[in-house]
Amino acid sequence: MDYPFTGTEPMRCPPEFARRQDEEPVSRVRLASGEEVWLVARYADIRVLLADQRFRPWLPGTPDTGAGGLLFTMTGPQHTRLRRIAAKALSPRRVELLRPRIEQLAKELAADLIGRGQPADVLAGFAIPFVLAVLNELLGVPVSARDDLRTWVDGTVAVFTAPNYEEMAEAAQKLGGFLAELVEAKRNAPGDDLLTALIQARDDDGDALSADEVTQLAFAVVIAGYVPPANALAQAVLRLAVEPDLPREPGLMPALVEELLRQDQGSAADQGRVAVEDADIGGVPIRAGEFVLAALRAGNHDTRRFPEPDVVDLGRTPGHLTFGHGPHHCLGAALARLVLQAGVTALLDAAPRLRLAVPVEELGWRRMFLTLQGPVSVPIRW
Repeated sequence: MDYPFTGTEPMRCPPEFARRQDEEPVSRVRLASGEEVWLVARYADIRVLLADQRFRPWLPGTPDTGAGGLLFTMTGPQHTRLRRIAAKALSPRRVELLRPRIEQLAKELAADLIGRGQPADVLAGFAIPFVLAVLNELLGVPVSARDDLRTWVDGTVAVFTAPNYEEMAEAAQKLGGFLAELVEAKRNAPGDDLLTALIQARDDDGDALSADEVTQLAFAVVIAGYVPPANALAQAVLRLAVEPDLPREPGLMPALVEELLRQDQGSAADQGRVAVEDADIGGVPIRAGEFVLAALRAGNHDTRRFPEPDVVDLGRTPGHLTFGHGPHHCLGAALARLVLQAGVTALLDAAPRLRLAVPVEELGWRRMFLTLQGPVSVPIRW
C-alpha cells in the first residue's frame, strides 16, 4: 500500500492507522520515493524502535550512506557527546529565561496582525514571522542580516515555495557559511544568546564544542526550529478557530498545547530508521539493511495509550511522541512548547473571538516532507 495514506481529512488521524494497530501493527508500505519500508503504528512499539541501538537514523527519500553529518542522522558516541554538551545550552531552565522576551515578541506581532484589519492570515502574518523572530533572538542574528537569513532558510527548506534542488543546495551553502561567520563573531564578542551558550558550554569533563560543531548545531536549530513550530502554531490556532468549545484560559494553556501537539497531523514527521543488524519490532523480524518508519501521529492516537484519542483531554498523563523518543528526542522541545504557548496566548488575547474566515472545507493544504503537511493559509476574523 502507498504511504502516506491518501483521501484522509488533513486535521484527523487517518483511520487506516487504527486498523493496522489492531490487525498488522508492523506492516509493509511503499513510499512515494520508491522505498519499501516497515511501518510501525503502535505507541509501545514506536518507543521500543526509537530507543533501540540496533537501528540508526535514516531520512526517508535519501540513500542510506551510513553518514552522520547532520545531528538528525548522527549516531553513536559522537552524537551522544554533541547532545550532552548542547543540552546544557538548551536546558528547560535556560529556555524559561527566554519567556519574557518571547511573550513580548508574540504580543507585538499579534497586535500587528490584528491592526492590519480582517481577514488576516495567521500563517504568513503571525506564525512564520514570530518563529523567525524567536530564532533571530535565540541566535543573536544582527538586524541587518535577518532578511538574508530568512531568504536562505526559505530556500533551504523549500517548504513555502516550489522546491528546486539546485537552489536549495545553494541556499543551504549560504546559510551554513553565514552561521559559521556568526559563530566566529560570537567567539570574538560573546552575547546573551544560544550561540554564545553553545560556545561556552562544557560537559562534566570540561569538553567543549569546536566551531564546526557549534555551526552544525546552529544549522540544526534553524531547520528544526522554523517550519515545524510555525506549522504547529498555525494549526493550533486553526483548531481553536473551528472548535470554539476548546478551553482558552491562560492557566490551561500548557495542557492545551500538549493535547494539540499530540493531535497535530502535520508538524511531526515520521521518524525513519534502518536496521544495522537483524532485530525484531512487535514480534516481526526486521533484517539488517531494511528501512523502518515510526508513525508518530499513529502512536499519538493509539487507544492502548490514549483512550478516546480524538478528544482534547487536559487531564491526560503526558507522553506524546510528537518530539520523538530516545537518543534523538528533540533537543528544542522546551523551546517549541514555549513558542506555542506564547503564540496562542498572545493571539487569543488580541482576538478572543477569533474564528475561521472561510469554511474549513475551502482551506488549501500543502504536502511538505513525507508526512509533514500544513494549511496554505489560516484566514481568521474576530
